[in-house]
Amino acid sequence: MAIEIAFDKIADVYDAQRGHSPEVAIAIGQAIVSQTGIGAQVLEIGIGSGRIALPTAAAGAQVTGIDLSTAMLATARERAAQAGVPLRLVKADAQTLPFTTATFDAALAVHVLHLLSDWRTALAEMVRVVKPGGVIIQGIDWRDPASCVGLLRGQLRQAVMELLPGARPPGAGAAVTQHLAKLGAPAGEPITAARWERAISPAEVIAGMADRIDAETWALDDEVLQQAIKRVQTWASQRWSDLHEPQLVEHRFLLTVSRTSIATPA
Repeated sequence: MAIEIAFDKIADVYDAQRGHSPEVAIAIGQAIVSQTGIGAQVLEIGIGSGRIALPTAAAGAQVTGIDLSTAMLATARERAAQAGVPLRLVKADAQTLPFTTATFDAALAVHVLHLLSDWRTALAEMVRVVKPGGVIIQGIDWRDPASCVGLLRGQLRQAVMELLPGARPPGAGAAVTQHLAKLGAPAGEPITAARWERAISPAEVIAGMADRIDAETWALDDEVLQQAIKRVQTWASQRWSDLHEPQLVEHRFLLTVSRTSIATPA
């Protein structure tokens, strides 16, 4: 049983977890456009609040975004209007894209494929709507797994699995890249689009979990969340003598680029 996330319910806190500083956002948008080219038609599946689409459009791409969450699309629309950046927004399912074959120069997926019930079909759809020789770009926010953030999130995940036997977090992992290769879009080595550090204390991380700012908490009901946080708090108190002492955490935004095959002329 996979743990599902209702994004309509967390639209108002999504950027608190996933948002980037203006400098990082600009770097990410520029890195994506460096792969697609200025003026490229780019499709983002699971556009969410527009946190990746907006800097990508600002860097020179023409971005179409789809999402199933009405609340997320409303947030993206509002943010685009405030920034004066054009976005084309469509409510649609990534597993059945409402676009004709070979429409886009690139398709972009950031923190979404692992949430889909049939991510293989979504990948096939992305490849279908991208022009021959175009690119499929995966993006992820990486945090040092050995940092207090990485360790505490690991403890939270373990606590949830103990409290909900048989449940598992959504995931696809390396299988996504392997399947893209089967679809004729082999991936290159990950590219670091941005790197930064942030000081945060274990107490702040745990407080973020309690406030549902951390993505690991979004699918949990209140009772499970409270019990899980108690377990995390106990573990943290044994791990660190001062939970309020800030620690530096390294962050990176990574891109994995897969180029689709070029069709052989008839």
